[in-house]
Amino acid sequence: MRIHIDSAWALAVFFTSIRVGALLLLSPILASLGGMTTVRVLLTLALSVLLVQGLALPAAAMPIALGPVVAGALQELVLGATLAFGVFAAFGAFSVAGKLLDVQTGFGLGSVYDPVTRAGAPMFATMLNTLAVVVFFGMDGHHAFLRGLAFSLQQVPPGAGLAALQAEPVIRQFGLMFSLGVALIIPVLLCLLLIETGLSIVSRLLPQMNVFIVGVPVKIVGGVALLAITLPTLGPAMSKVYGTIFHYWEQVLA
Repeated sequence: MRIHIDSAWALAVFFTSIRVGALLLLSPILASLGGMTTVRVLLTLALSVLLVQGLALPAAAMPIALGPVVAGALQELVLGATLAFGVFAAFGAFSVAGKLLDVQTGFGLGSVYDPVTRAGAPMFATMLNTLAVVVFFGMDGHHAFLRGLAFSLQQVPPGAGLAALQAEPVIRQFGLMFSLGVALIIPVLLCLLLIETGLSIVSRLLPQMNVFIVGVPVKIVGGVALLAITLPTLGPAMSKVYGTIFHYWEQVLA
């Protein structure tokens, strides 16, 4: 009994797995699977086979030799990392928002244990990052993610690589990380600014009072309460953050 495997199909699966693997490895969507290497490898191979088989996309015409295959694999690695940057920068907006809250409320002075990274992490940043991943899957963002992968394979077939990578979409996506991060928590920041203003007035009226000792718990309670109040209104802003991922992919793959 002979099993015939088409070399073009196998090469397409190989190139696709490198692109998908780099994208999943560098993006924070599956960060909780960091220690499950076998699961990540099997998931990457399964997605690659299903995408190539479903889209019926052959690999770019090239001789089956070590040099062209290695060059094509490096191109796919660069392309996967470029696509992953869009995901990383979008979710980075939640990290920026969380770190701003940590600094303004006083939680930046300490950290909590993150069981995923096994290191200390600020509280608000960890909480918003976890919330972002949960909401992403809750809004069926993983479906759009798979459609984006299929779109990338249709625009740039496996092994073809990018003809020219423009720096403008990358720079724009990097800038959006900070602007959208501030937009996510701007109501809380404004309220914390009012609390700071009130504490400064009190310190002028009561100079014997230690403002730092009194202000830290007030800002912590105020920040947590205000964030809890504004969480239901974050839906449109979070949808815009997720939308920047696929808009970035369209610009890069155009």
